[in-house]
Amino acid sequence: MGVFDSWDGKRVAWVVLGLVLAALIGLALFRYIGPLLFAVFLYYAIRPLYRQIDRVIDHPNVTATATILFVILPMLAVVGYAIVVGLRELDQFLSTSDLEVVRSTLQPYLRVARRGNIDQLREAITSGSGGSVTSVLRQDLPGVIGRLQSVAAAVFGVLARFFLMLTFLFYLLRDDWKLRQWFYESVDHDDDIVSYTQAVDDDLETVFLSNLAVIVVAAGAAVVVYYGLNFVASSGPVVPTPVLLALLIGIGTLVPAVGMKIVYVPYGLVLLGVALTTPKPLWHPLVFFALTLVVVDTIPDFFARSFLSARSGVHMGLVLLGYFLGTLAFGWWGLFLGPIVVVLASHFAKTVVPGLVSDFMWE
Repeated sequence: MGVFDSWDGKRVAWVVLGLVLAALIGLALFRYIGPLLFAVFLYYAIRPLYRQIDRVIDHPNVTATATILFVILPMLAVVGYAIVVGLRELDQFLSTSDLEVVRSTLQPYLRVARRGNIDQLREAITSGSGGSVTSVLRQDLPGVIGRLQSVAAAVFGVLARFFLMLTFLFYLLRDDWKLRQWFYESVDHDDDIVSYTQAVDDDLETVFLSNLAVIVVAAGAAVVVYYGLNFVASSGPVVPTPVLLALLIGIGTLVPAVGMKIVYVPYGLVLLGVALTTPKPLWHPLVFFALTLVVVDTIPDFFARSFLSARSGVHMGLVLLGYFLGTLAFGWWGLFLGPIVVVLASHFAKTVVPGLVSDFMWE
């Protein structure tokens, strides 16, 4: 006789224990729902790559580590590059505008980004104090300790979430088949449940993979277009930092409804203002807008939509609505939760609701 053969006290105790454990685990996961959902997004986006590498290496630990390094390290390099280039561009912009007061305030930190010198960092810390690091500590030790604690807490929080994301991602890649096998055995390989979960799994991979694909394609197309535009422009570059702008455009594709327009439309308006107030040619902003709209925005978006429509069982409009409403309702992590809810709800409506309605009607 099994544990659940009758409604006795033992079964009730097991159910209560299970609910308590589920509540504790759910509370812990909800506190860090952002890293978990980001790990799920990356899992589905890079799972095809993991499977291709696994065919060659055939060692789950090494394959998962290699896949993560192949994706995460370039992302970190891109973020670091964007920060450094962004600070340099800010320094140049402030130096050529009427915001010299702001530039003088940020100068110590901009100098660090421009030169990358440790001595400059020390100078930035002690600027305005008229002394060394030791004198600063003596003069305002409690304040320094408080600021260091705040910085340490913020850094620790970011690193902890990053580590959680990597941990989730590693074990999802390595042990997803174990989790799938355990679940199917728990439901006794019920045909309806198996078919529902498999359809959801396939569509989540399609949705998130197409999302990653449009980021890569849009950023790559932007780099080629902007370098080509700078090459044909005889009166100076149209886009001084083509790589940085391309990366920002790729990231901008994640913004619901607006997409990459949140990046290139303001930039194009700045180019238009410069062309109207300086000797810069007017064709610079016009060609920039035209090429970005057609080659960078429309074509990659059409590619992603075609890929999604051809392979996914979920309506493309519902997926876009999921991105938009998810972000509005839950914040930044709703960007990943929204499509998951849409896929789950869509397949539930297709495969489960008709059977439930039929059962209720015949009862």
